[in-house]
Amino acid sequence: MPKQLTTPIPDTTTGRRVLELDALTFGVDCFMGFKSLFSLALILSLQTPVFAQAGFTLFGGEKDPDNTLTYSMTNNRARARLNLLDLQMRSRNVAMAEIRVSYSYFYDRCFDVPNIQVLDETTRTPYPIEEIKDDTENRVLRIIMVKPIPAETAVRLRMNNFTNPRTGGVFKLLVHFIGTEPNPIPKYAGSWNISFN
Repeated sequence: MPKQLTTPIPDTTTGRRVLELDALTFGVDCFMGFKSLFSLALILSLQTPVFAQAGFTLFGGEKDPDNTLTYSMTNNRARARLNLLDLQMRSRNVAMAEIRVSYSYFYDRCFDVPNIQVLDETTRTPYPIEEIKDDTENRVLRIIMVKPIPAETAVRLRMNNFTNPRTGGVFKLLVHFIGTEPNPIPKYAGSWNISFN
């Protein structure tokens, strides 16, 4: 018969169980901490208006940072109605007779065309608009001014009663303008990357 071992083998399972329990408790504590931080961030985001910062875009940004335009809105929740969206345009060295805003299908039926205004950025006085055409086939808003906006004037496009897109995400708007020279060609003025939750 083979000789049996008489030396006892130490039991390490209880130590392993204590370590596993400590790791589990630490994981639950971390999760609860992240959950409360997330709840706090969510509550704070519901209380404040949204202001976009120009400058940090991971994909699809502008090559020239001067073409990244800023915006502000009162509610960035998807499907929100009666929203107020302000799109800021930088001043240009030529007068603008027409402003064209190109949009994607995400913005279909979002604009309340009769309630769009063009405001002077510094005085917030509206410029008179002759006509606004919504070319839904090509998805272009054409804002034709009564008198050209003077050169070196920053403007704000105010979209009153704006309806946010149906889904959340970051959706781009492009803007071009037409000057007062004979045979004008649309000139690129920049884009807005607008974020909706």
